[in-house]
Amino acid sequence: MIAFGPAAHCAAPLKGNTRATTRGSTLLLAAMALLCSCAPAAVQEGTFRIRSQLGAPLNADTGWAGAPGEAVTVEADHPFRLRMEIAPQADGGSYALQARRNDGAWETLEAQDFPYPKRELELDFAALPPGAPPPGWTLRAGSADDLAIVDDPAGRLLRASGGGDGLYALYPAPWPLPEFSLAARFRLPAEGSESFAMLFGYVDAANHGLVRFDPERGVAILRVADGAETLLAEQAAPITRGEWHEAEIQLEGARIVLSLDDDALELAAPLRGMKSGEPGLAVPPGGEVELAGLTIEGVARTPLVSIVATAAYTNGAPTTDLLEGSAAPFTPAFGLSLAERTPAWAGANRHGEFEWPLVIRRFGDGPQLNEAGDRFAFRMVDAADRVVPGGAVANVTLAIPPGHLGGTYVENPGRIGPWQAANGDLYFIMEPTETDNDFMMMKSSDGGRSWREVDAANRPQTNDLESVDSRQLGDRIHIIHQVTEGVHYHVFRTSDHPTHPDSWELRDEVAAQAEAIAQTATMAIRSDGSIAAIFLADRMHYAIRALDGTWSTPVEIDPDAASINAGPQAVAGRDDVIHLAYFSDDGRIWYRRLMPDGTLTAAQLLAEGAGTSRAEYGAVLPLAYDLRSDTVIIVYRLADGTLWERRVSNSGEPTPAVLVSPQRVITDAVDSQQPAADVVVDGEAAHVLFVAEDSRGIFSTREDGGRWRTPVLKVDGIEGSWVRGNVLERPDGSRVYGYVYDAGSEGGSGLNRYAELPLDAD
Repeated sequence: MIAFGPAAHCAAPLKGNTRATTRGSTLLLAAMALLCSCAPAAVQEGTFRIRSQLGAPLNADTGWAGAPGEAVTVEADHPFRLRMEIAPQADGGSYALQARRNDGAWETLEAQDFPYPKRELELDFAALPPGAPPPGWTLRAGSADDLAIVDDPAGRLLRASGGGDGLYALYPAPWPLPEFSLAARFRLPAEGSESFAMLFGYVDAANHGLVRFDPERGVAILRVADGAETLLAEQAAPITRGEWHEAEIQLEGARIVLSLDDDALELAAPLRGMKSGEPGLAVPPGGEVELAGLTIEGVARTPLVSIVATAAYTNGAPTTDLLEGSAAPFTPAFGLSLAERTPAWAGANRHGEFEWPLVIRRFGDGPQLNEAGDRFAFRMVDAADRVVPGGAVANVTLAIPPGHLGGTYVENPGRIGPWQAANGDLYFIMEPTETDNDFMMMKSSDGGRSWREVDAANRPQTNDLESVDSRQLGDRIHIIHQVTEGVHYHVFRTSDHPTHPDSWELRDEVAAQAEAIAQTATMAIRSDGSIAAIFLADRMHYAIRALDGTWSTPVEIDPDAASINAGPQAVAGRDDVIHLAYFSDDGRIWYRRLMPDGTLTAAQLLAEGAGTSRAEYGAVLPLAYDLRSDTVIIVYRLADGTLWERRVSNSGEPTPAVLVSPQRVITDAVDSQQPAADVVVDGEAAHVLFVAEDSRGIFSTREDGGRWRTPVLKVDGIEGSWVRGNVLERPDGSRVYGYVYDAGSEGGSGLNRYAELPLDAD
């Protein structure tokens, strides 16, 4: 007798029409069905489908990149959605998504948003109806009636009451909180002496941390571990009943810090071995507290691939049956948005569909790099990280679009490229990610189509590109780099250097040590190789690097001025005269010259009405200079958003102001303190690129016979933030305005792109 195990002969239900062609085959099928009736049903395989449109409705049958089960190609730094079908499960549960790259190890994905990986959740109670229970909270002790929205002259508030037994209310964040920041605005009742506590790292009643606020005893940081309570720190504090207070709790590394009322009080304590848990509130019996807002912030990272947010639906929205994989009954599952795990799914013995918004980045923290052609696979796992039976494995291949750099823009950029070596190679300065601020020199050897970092092993150790300016001199790029604590100097050798191509020659040389109120720095190189760096500390200064490599003591510019000078832009001209233009915080634009002997000419007023806020410090664009006519072109933005231009030839008087563009140019995009605009000169013709404030698209204009032409749209459909470029030469000898722009990272990463504007055409 031949014995059959259940898996040997029990097949999954057949789809489509089948027909027995003989009576014998019919009897055989009947016998097999009888045998299978006592065996477990075989697992049915689910399928997947890639949706290229991040903003498509959750359950619309639109926006697909391919057919169900089809492996497709996706672009780096272009979010997409993955719809995963799972076959009937023995029970429901919560699921996560895993990925692997090029057959590497499987890793559970983090929820880190794109383009800015900010893990911040702000709970605003103003839009909630009074009397309603606030959504998203879970109770570990107390009654649901003890947590409600109330009306108040200060606006709608969350009122938490201890009732008769006390209240423990948690607000689970959509991501783990191994480190965190919790901020709340709270008010205790005018009568009584009740305290309350902000909870953190809550695992259960026997394991959590708390910060207690008590009008009588002050503030205290405590930890409960295995049911035992330990006082970590305490201090008297002016907590006044009936008045609003602001508190922030931060856990970073092994240290917890409490700040009360904008650093009026700070209390810190060591805290090791704290498990990641939930934040929340604790109110004792009979107590009460009101909250005007609560902010939960986790640690932002930029992984190579992550779950992101989508505005197309709310996290946890129900799905419908769109995919034609499993034929079993369907139970709605969930659309995910910036969440690492699904809500609990009651899908026992039924199938469901989950949709995940994802992004595969060009650069991740490390920095790490994804390459064109990399293969990514995705699968779902259960709460114990076990592969979901019958779940699909989705596959995609990565493409890098032509001209795509990715990465993060310099925050306050001067001239940062693209610079061109004698052999045509291009260079541009940037960071890999917002959360990993390494200094990178990017290179393209194919006219800007593809880019990658060079000499990564020897990059400068001074990171965070807050303000960077550079100049190319032969086969070297000289760089001034200002961070909050000081000014540094680097030198990079390009690929046409005869002995050390594509390498860092000098890194992290200290040009000046001075605390900056805002980072704005510029540089100029004289014919003898000496370098002038002009920068803002508490006031604007300049320092000179001599040929022996020593830097002079910084000299303050206009030490007796009532206003603060800022946003300097410099360029070296004929006879080693350094032309300098800058902003002052009384709303004026100034021009002067730094002479070879170190003296400064008297300041000449170029404009008024440039604004008075710190957001407008960078009102002057990088200067353009035409050596043949010894003319410096100064383009600046006024407070009304318009760009204007004045010129100085042969160190004479500035020409009258000419309107460059009547369109409003965006200023201080992502705290850059600058107008998003750039100017170059090709021969005697000046060209300007700018980001329009209304559309955020990139426009170009050029000077023609003393007037500027009507701006022309060059890049549309972006949320532009920065643009910087240079005049470059193609292999055929034609000249272009090559530029790199940020298409809308809002200070995050992934949207730096290269483009060209032909200059030889009319």
